[in-house]
Amino acid sequence: MQVYSTPKAIKENSNFTFCPGCDHGLAIKTIAHVIDELNIRENTIAVASSGCSVFLYNFLDVDCIESPHGRACAVATGVKRAHKAQGNNKFVFTYQGDGDFASIGLAESMHSALRGENITAICINNTNYGMTGGQLGPTTAMGQITTTSQNGRNREYHGFPIKTAEQIAQCEGTCFSARVALYDIKNIINTKNTIKKAFEYQNQNLGFSFVEILSSCPTNWKLSPKESHEKIKTELSQIFPLGVLKDVKND
Repeated sequence: MQVYSTPKAIKENSNFTFCPGCDHGLAIKTIAHVIDELNIRENTIAVASSGCSVFLYNFLDVDCIESPHGRACAVATGVKRAHKAQGNNKFVFTYQGDGDFASIGLAESMHSALRGENITAICINNTNYGMTGGQLGPTTAMGQITTTSQNGRNREYHGFPIKTAEQIAQCEGTCFSARVALYDIKNIINTKNTIKKAFEYQNQNLGFSFVEILSSCPTNWKLSPKESHEKIKTELSQIFPLGVLKDVKND
């Protein structure tokens, strides 16, 4: 993989609209590399939801649908099933934030996995609601200060953060669940390979595949891009361990 090359699945003349240091751009580029390698661009339909993930269609040169907040997996299910009923085996994936996938849309996400819908979900976990002001989200770490947890997340008032990849791995319809990060070249390459495996499992009709990506949010974390990646490396990856949580071919 040429990490710094421009994939064919990225639209030409795209203007970066994310905050400086945000990992969304890198995540989208990594997905585009996988789409190129699998040669599935013409057959792919992406479903993005509200939040920073909604900018996906500005960059990725595939058919994209914008879903209501939290409903990406439900929309993707409908898209996949409707095309299948017409004899078309479209490749369908969602691109969502952690608040979208694991809070507002938790029911849609979890039940898609329980049903074993043959779609792939990608969740960008930056531990807050990034677009709307940095509020506490489902994955906000214990003690983390946000605009709605000024004294830090605490057990008594907010409860514990959800470990999304672990929860999805428990669903019997899930064929693959993993957590990755983008804080250095080694992990970028691992993220690409992990997404590729999740996509390949959908092509093999194995069920629901899921990849959680730990992502930086320098603006709301009030850190520099370098400090944000260091935070993921030394703090968040300890709370949310990287690795494969479920793989039906190896379990």
